[in-house]
Amino acid sequence: MPAAFHLDSSFLSLPNSLQLLTLSTNIMVQYLLITANVGSLFEPDARLHAAWVKTVADQVDYVDPSFFVIHLQETGGKKFTECSQQVPIIISRLSTALPKFDLLRAYVDIDYEAIEYTALGALCFIKRSLWSSVSQFNFHTKKYEQLTSPKEVVTHGLENYPYVVKHKFPKDFWPSIKWGRKGYMQTRWKIANRVFDFVNAHLFHDESNLALIHENPQLYSQNRKRALDFVLSELSAMENGCTPLLFVFGDLNFRLDSRSFLNRLTERTAPHPVEQEQMGSLADGLQTPTASLQVAAHPSENLRRTVSAIEFRRESDSDDSQNSCVLRIEKKKFDYFNHKKLLDDWQSYRDDDKEAENFKSMFEMNINFPPTYPWSEDPEDSETLMKTRAPAWCDRVLMNKNAFGLVKEGAPEYRSFGMETCTGDHKPVMLTFNI
Repeated sequence: MPAAFHLDSSFLSLPNSLQLLTLSTNIMVQYLLITANVGSLFEPDARLHAAWVKTVADQVDYVDPSFFVIHLQETGGKKFTECSQQVPIIISRLSTALPKFDLLRAYVDIDYEAIEYTALGALCFIKRSLWSSVSQFNFHTKKYEQLTSPKEVVTHGLENYPYVVKHKFPKDFWPSIKWGRKGYMQTRWKIANRVFDFVNAHLFHDESNLALIHENPQLYSQNRKRALDFVLSELSAMENGCTPLLFVFGDLNFRLDSRSFLNRLTERTAPHPVEQEQMGSLADGLQTPTASLQVAAHPSENLRRTVSAIEFRRESDSDDSQNSCVLRIEKKKFDYFNHKKLLDDWQSYRDDDKEAENFKSMFEMNINFPPTYPWSEDPEDSETLMKTRAPAWCDRVLMNKNAFGLVKEGAPEYRSFGMETCTGDHKPVMLTFNI
């Protein structure tokens, strides 16, 4: 969006030198922040690349920002040893699709042999008209530096790179996980004399759906809170007297409150745990571990069993009727009897999205878009939810109080996009505003 200046008589009466100074410190900058979990993009056939690049580029063209940042999670995907080589290629294709930007800073962690491997990426696109008003923070010298070279793409050695802070979360945050790549990446910028911290965070996911009905259903959300509190504490320690405009946007893996959400879905049903030995041939070859569960969705029940699945069946139907099952939950299965209705009625369970409330110092624009996860990874069926997890708003843009105050005044737009395109199991989320 073009900047608009209204020059009144008092401005025109100033000396020329003061007019130039006033103009240089009153630049209207349009910002665009996008977060995208791209793990599903990286397959040997790279079949989703072209559609994903076009989908992102179309949003950028629509907003027409001067400063655009996209945070990526799971670069290289699950087959990272084979597919990480695709990452520089997709960056190049995105850059080519955005010819209005003259400067690119891309920091993408694809060094999967490194101890601190996070698979995170931060891509910053800047228009030439803004170059003179932008400087980048050097975390080694603690100084801001003017931008000179038009393009910089760094994929290895980010642990010691001066313009990035990147850390994997400490292992003791989740000792039961032998290997993981969750962590955060930070860049800091001075834009028109305002300091911005852009932080890409990838928090812990729900390892098993059975935790929804566990005696401690908040197990995973507690670990996410611990991780994000750690990030916020680390950022606070390095402020050195200045409070940047902080934006934390990434795959925060926030999930719905299990008790209220399941109660909403399973009214007038009874829970039926399916024990391992009852599953017969269904359990053959199944790698889902058993778990000791207490049904939390129905507080009146006090079932404690070793189960591999649980079904919520209509009380009016016989227990053995296949048609009586409203919802079946397994470790990696969330099978609701009408999955289309589950997506169409997303507004009915917006109130169950409460996890962001755990962070009192962070704020967010109102969410008026469908869950961002888990969408179909099939290009032929991209507008449906997969039956692997409960729907959730995993992909978020949070900000501190100072940033939130400015964003609210800057004609903000906060939404997901790519509904008609296969962007993998996550839909990207964008926040645009002007300052």
